[in-house]
Amino acid sequence: ARRPRVALFSTGDELVIPGTIAPQDMPPGHIYNSNRYFLRALLQRLGCEVVDGGILPDNREQTVEAIHKVAQDCDLVLSSAGVSVGEEDHVKPAVEQQGEMNLWMVSMKPGKPFAYGKVWRNGKDASAGVAHFMGLPGNPVSSFITFLLLVRPFVLRLQGMQDVAPKTMEATAQFEWNQQEKRREFLRVRHGAAGLELFGNQSSGVLTSTVWGDGLIDNPPLTPIQKGDSVRFIT
Repeated sequence: ARRPRVALFSTGDELVIPGTIAPQDMPPGHIYNSNRYFLRALLQRLGCEVVDGGILPDNREQTVEAIHKVAQDCDLVLSSAGVSVGEEDHVKPAVEQQGEMNLWMVSMKPGKPFAYGKVWRNGKDASAGVAHFMGLPGNPVSSFITFLLLVRPFVLRLQGMQDVAPKTMEATAQFEWNQQEKRREFLRVRHGAAGLELFGNQSSGVLTSTVWGDGLIDNPPLTPIQKGDSVRFIT
């Protein structure tokens, strides 16, 4: 199959390209755009041709125009942030204006504000063809995990692969986890001498947990974990 052509966007006026502003000079309310780099690398590792759309501003009209432009010759439009419920989250309505949103929000943690839809190439209907759209959460770990669990299988299927589900195995937990989360939860862990060790901070903003870990525990809703329990480990 030919290589999928994927347009990659980040969203938000608060984003700053690493290296352009020193940490001590960062304006209030701004953050570095870390998602752009690992998402681009993950796409390239899957064999995709990546069209870097840069940062979409907090402007509805410009967002509509940018998505329409890349939809003309891309198989997938992938955005980071902009699909939640904030006043400046314009990506979701921009897709709905020129296509359809088929899925919005998933009962998983991290990664709830995930979206899937289609963008009409002519902006009006599907007669001229469509580009798929996937919207990832803005928090780095949420974006990373939803890419691995949801985007990666989709991209592999675009290339004709059938066996695209993440690989899982049973493993032993060497920690306790007593939070009663209502959503299906994915915990960052790594193999230790006696079993799986848990990263100490499971916040969706702590991207270092994805470097430290070597997999995820797929934990069902409302399920505490005791030391010695058998858990589902995603490699």
